[in-house]
Amino acid sequence: MSLSIEQLLQNLQISGLPTSGSSTKSHRQIDIHCPPGQSYEQHYGYRVNRQYMLYLGTKIETDPTAFHHPTSLARNWIKHTLQLPQFEFKYCIDPEHRELDDEVEAEDEGEENEFVILVLSVCSDEPASFNARPTPEQMSLLTNLLGSTPQWWVSYKNM
Repeated sequence: MSLSIEQLLQNLQISGLPTSGSSTKSHRQIDIHCPPGQSYEQHYGYRVNRQYMLYLGTKIETDPTAFHHPTSLARNWIKHTLQLPQFEFKYCIDPEHRELDDEVEAEDEGEENEFVILVLSVCSDEPASFNARPTPEQMSLLTNLLGSTPQWWVSYKNM
């Protein structure tokens, strides 16, 4: 039986992650290897389904008098709740051209078409970013919430 969004959000809030006063640096980081260098930065993270992120943003309680873009609200809430050192939207290339309803093909003069997607990056191949990667517990919660597995993605022109 799958959990509802409300149950997943509640599980994130009571997950037993370190308190905001403690450091996640003392905790074990995910065991991944940095990929060989490319022309552009590479990001480890999750392909974003914008419709899902919009829906998730509607489930987060916030000040009703303040304006929040739902996808940014969802990203910021997840980052804060899981105490992730980094969790950013990045435009990346999907070499397999797996379509969702919100991707675009980008074409520059003289270049092949690139299938550009939005990724929620938890770290990149840059040394400072790679050394601040999340814990296995944080990644497990993210994977359950986002419903996909993380992987390495090549940045679209470092965007």
